[in-house]
This record gives sequence, structure tokens and C-alpha cells, in this order.
Amino acid sequence: MHTAFQELLAARYLAEAGNQDVAVDVPGGAFLTEQVRAFLAGLPSTPATDDCVLPAGTYLVGPAERLLLRRVPRSVRFDRHAVTVQRYRRFLQALNRDGTSRWDHPDQPANVTHHPWTDRLRESDYYADTRYDSYPAVCVNWWSAYAFAGFEGKRLPTSLEWEAAARGTNGRLFPWGDEPRDGLINCADSWVGRPVVTYQAWYEDFAGDAVRRAWVTPSDERPGNRSPFGIGDMVGNCWEWTSTSLGDPGEAVICGGSYDNPMRAVQASSKGLYRKRGGSNAVGFRCVEEITDTEETVV
Repeated sequence: MHTAFQELLAARYLAEAGNQDVAVDVPGGAFLTEQVRAFLAGLPSTPATDDCVLPAGTYLVGPAERLLLRRVPRSVRFDRHAVTVQRYRRFLQALNRDGTSRWDHPDQPANVTHHPWTDRLRESDYYADTRYDSYPAVCVNWWSAYAFAGFEGKRLPTSLEWEAAARGTNGRLFPWGDEPRDGLINCADSWVGRPVVTYQAWYEDFAGDAVRRAWVTPSDERPGNRSPFGIGDMVGNCWEWTSTSLGDPGEAVICGGSYDNPMRAVQASSKGLYRKRGGSNAVGFRCVEEITDTEETVV
């Protein structure tokens, strides 16, 4: 049987309700090809919702060369947008005099403060000027993102939850589907005005003039950049902290890419590692809240 036909049959099988939950338990793990993913993304999928709830279930995640089925054990509700300057300002008003809070992580290093790194901000009055209220809270380290989430009665998402929420049930490349769309992403391509395909093109076209103009934009500026669960702006604009650490406990996984990455690097599967004490104009975050059994029944 031709390989492509086998891949189509596999995609059709996975598109049927409940079959991904069966496949995830295949001994040794279920590894899928990019062609299976592409077929699956083109088939009818679970209808889109708008409540920002990632349902418990099995999701297709990972880069093209290592696509996996992984189970999200519990439903969570995502923030519709990345945490904004306005929201973070309320947290700043609740801090102790030394810049710490009662929501701090137990392993938070000494001398960590939750005040943004104003010396790194593109605009030093970013958190003081109300014209930035709807912009994402950036130059915030992981420890501060963790504490802020606790302040709102929430937590940071895992990298698995984040990717599943961005890709939906069919493993799409971008929150809206498989086709790149320039007007929906704040990325290097949008500042250059044309596709940035290679590193050399990025260096020549973006790292010169465009990099001085490029920056984050309001979190709600691109309504079409929306996941199947109604979650906005999950790719581009700014990377987002997650609760996931890999080998080094001093680093955490960030997801989604930012304004200075080319479009090819700001897909729903895009991930990186960043030191937890770091603060960058290109890194923000959003939170999730646990959903009780009662809420799951209602939803």
C-alpha cells in the first residue's frame, strides 16, 4: 500500500472521536509523520469554542520531525490574552517594600524583585504610562510571572498545555490553521514587509533598520490570531513563560516566538529555553486557572 494512502488512513482514524485517546497508549509512544499531521489538519475537527478552556484530552504536539500524541489530564482555562501592563500594575501595588510578595515561589532566589527591569525596557515609562495598558507585560522574570499568577489565583501553564491550546485537536501549525498569514502575526516578516526565509535574510533585512522599529504591540490588536479555543495572540508578539523546566532548574520553557523572530519560527510548536532570572522585551506570559469538576460538567 502506498505510504501516503496509509498516512491518510491514519489521519482519518485519528480524526474520529476517541481514537487519539486510544493511540496515545500505544506501547513505546505514538510518533506521527508530518504528512499524517497535514492530512489531519485538513479534515473536519472539533468545532471551535470561545471560552478559552483547554479540555482534558489527547493532543498532537511537537516539531515536524518528532510529532507525538500527549495527554492533558485536566481541563484548564487560559487567559484570553497575555498578561497586560495594566494587570501587572495591580500586582506591583500589592508587593512588599522589598519587591517580594506573599505569592513567591518557595525556591525563589534571594534579591529577586518583581519590579520590571526598567533599564532593559525599550520605553522606561512602559509600566507608568497608561498608553501601554493593553500591551503585554514584558521584562518580567519567571519568578515574577509565577508570583503574579498566584496573586490572581492562577498558575503558569505547562508547555504541553500551552502548545495544545495553540494547536487545537488537529495539530495545526498556527492557531488559525496551516497557512501563514502576514497580517495576523507580529514577527520579523511584518516589520520587514516580506517573508524572511533564511538567517542571512533576517540579518540583512531585519537586524539593521527594522530591529530598531520592531517591538511588542497591544495584546488584543490581532483578533484573527486566535486558537480553536478562543485564546488570542499565541504566536508572535512575545514569547510566553511556562512552568516547565527541563534539565536545568534555573531555566524554563518559553513558547510562541516574538516580534523579532521570522514567521517560520513563530509557529504553535515553537519553543525555547530562557533563564528564570532573565528579563526581555520579547518575553511575557499568560496564566491558566484550574477548572473544578462542577465547572467541567457545566462547560
